[in-house]
Order: sequence, then structure tokens, then C-alpha cells
Amino acid sequence: MTGTDGTFFAALRAALRAQPLADDPQHDGSGWCAVLRRAEEQQLLPLVYEAVCRVHSFRTLAPDTCRHFQEKAVSAAVRQIVQTNEFLTLMLHAQRQGLDPAVLKGVCIRSLYPMPMLRPSVDEDLLVAAKDAARFHSFLLASGLHADDADADPETDAELSYHKDGSPTYLELHTSLFAPDSDAYGDCNRFFEGALARCIRVQIEDVSVRTLAPTDHILYLILHAYKHFLHSGTGLRAACDIAMFAHAQETQIDWTYILACCKALRTERFAAALLRIAAGLLDAAVPAPFAALQVDEQPLLEDMLAGGALGASGEDRLHSSTITLEAVSAQKRGTRAHSWRISVFPPLGSMQGKYPYLRRMPWLLPAAWMQRLIRYLFRSRRDVSPAQSVRIGKSRVRLLREYGIID
Repeated sequence: MTGTDGTFFAALRAALRAQPLADDPQHDGSGWCAVLRRAEEQQLLPLVYEAVCRVHSFRTLAPDTCRHFQEKAVSAAVRQIVQTNEFLTLMLHAQRQGLDPAVLKGVCIRSLYPMPMLRPSVDEDLLVAAKDAARFHSFLLASGLHADDADADPETDAELSYHKDGSPTYLELHTSLFAPDSDAYGDCNRFFEGALARCIRVQIEDVSVRTLAPTDHILYLILHAYKHFLHSGTGLRAACDIAMFAHAQETQIDWTYILACCKALRTERFAAALLRIAAGLLDAAVPAPFAALQVDEQPLLEDMLAGGALGASGEDRLHSSTITLEAVSAQKRGTRAHSWRISVFPPLGSMQGKYPYLRRMPWLLPAAWMQRLIRYLFRSRRDVSPAQSVRIGKSRVRLLREYGIID
């Protein structure tokens, strides 16, 4: 890690612990600018800005640059306040109609931060029973939201997304926590059978919402991070969320059960590395069952920093996800992975997210491949190349091997 990363982590720890950040007289304006850009990459700017703006040496930052970051941090915080208020109001209206979904991550995790509005979030996730999905779908449409896929079918689709015009409100409605048709991570769902029946109630501001029980929720946070890791990467927000949740619910979590689930999925070394990073953010102890595992968290941390939030640091990295997903899928199928072929011609399951028409007309997969190639080859960014995607994908496959996810 660089000196910038060290300062970035110090600022992040200070924000999560609601403590002042120690000043470094040697730090100049360019150094603070690099720290804030790192925070932007991880979509953690409001949190980090709140910590660094009180430090004396921060005043050496050029006024225009300072104003740029301040305006972005304030804008994100205001957006988060509006999004939270709209979401909680929507939940109240749903409850009055007898609808009570389980709220995942999002507002339930933000409420654990010292200043919840400083933890940026794009969407809110809801988990409902498959038999109730049509009712929720109708309720959301009647509440002024629009389905992103106009042809979405709540009777068959495991995930539906909704937005509201002129509003930051964005929702995802799930009938399963992970895509059931994913060869790479669809089997994660088996550990959440009965999760809706085990839900608890928590108070968010003045609204009571239903959410996953603590052990289910931390397992979901870990496996959700794993899912993104298999795609193009998981950022530090996931580690922050796990740190805050584990600290708040440490006496309610069955870590022995969590380790058993992770071992069944071959994710125990990944989870141990992630939990070490999370514990470091709060200067806390790693949960005992995972502390016993010998693992080096540094490669995962470097991958998190390189990938940015959700591995979205570049198109090459995003496209490399087909290689990592195929490597894990092939491991579970007992077949050989084909890196270059899968990068150029991804399987149907991984194409349906960006090309929803494939859900209704899977026979159009060749046309979707052609559409994808045309978009890829004629992008305005000339530094994007299939060869670079393959190189990144192969490098990240080595990381999968290092953490024992594949042989």
C-alpha cells in the first residue's frame, strides 16, 4: 500500500469510530487530494471528507479543489437523507396495506454508522416470499415507481428493480438472496432457507422494519461480498458494513455456524481475509473461529483498492468477470474453464442481466453476443481491450486459487 492508502485508512477508521483524525504536518494539499480521490473510487467520500476536513494540514488544499470535494460530499449526504426518508415512508405505506418485506443491508446497516447519511448507498433491497412478489410489484407500481424492465414478471423473476422519476429512490425486489440460476454462487441460497421466518424487527428512525436475524444478516453480507468478488471485485464499503454490523451484533452472531457455511462453499479463507480487513477498520478482534485460520488478507485488500467500489474501476475489469465466474462455475461442474472463449461469448445466465430480452427469448443469445461485441469495440475509450480483460481475469483467477475457492 502507498502512503496515500495509509492516510485513507486512518481517515476511514476515524470516521467509523467517531474519533478525530490525527494530523500529519508533512501532509500537503496534493496528498489530501489523493486521499479524497481514493475515497471517491470506493464511494466513501462523505465519510472520509468528514474526517479529514477538520485536520489543520487539510487547509493547504487549494480552495477550488476543497470546494469540489465538499460539494460532492454534501450532495451525496443530502441525496442519502432524501432516499432514506422516501424509503421509510414507502415502508410505512406498505405496512398499512399488510405488506411487510424484509429489508436487506441498506438502511439497516447505515443506521449503525455514527452519521448514517454519510454512508452512501445506491439502492434498497427487499426480500419477499415468491408467492407475495406480485402483490409487492403492484404496490410499488401504484406508489409511483417504475420497473426497469417493462416486461418483468414477478411470478418468475427472482430479482426485479424499480426507480422513481426525479428521485434517488431505487429498489430491488428479491425472492431469493442470490440468483438461483448462477452456477457460481446460486448454491449460497441453501443457507438461507427459512430466513424470512427468522426475521427480527429493528427501529430505523421512527419506523419499525423487518430484517434478517443477526447470524443470517452477517452471513449474507459476507456472501454478498463474495458474489461481487467473483464478478469484478468488492470494495471497501463491504468491509465497513461488516465491521459495523459485527461490532453492533457481536453477541448475537453464531460465528461457528458462519464458518461451517463458508467451509461448505469453499469461501472460509476469503471470509477470514475479509473479516481481518473489517476488524482492522475498527481495531477490533477477528471472530475467534476465523482468527484460527492462517490467511493473508493483503492480496484481497490490494484487489479491493485496485477495483474500487464493486470492482467498477474500469471496463476491462468489469468485462473480466466472465472469466472469474466461469472459473468457479467450471470448478463446480467438474469441467475445464475456457478463459478467452467465455470472455468473448459469455453464457446465457451472465448475459441476462444486461440484456433482459434474453429471459423471454433465450434463442437470441447469438444476437446479444454480437450486440455486446459491437458496444465493446466501438466505445469512445480506446484503452479498453479484450486482451486486457483476459489478463485481468487470469490475474484474479490466481487470487481465487490463493483463497482456496478453486483448485
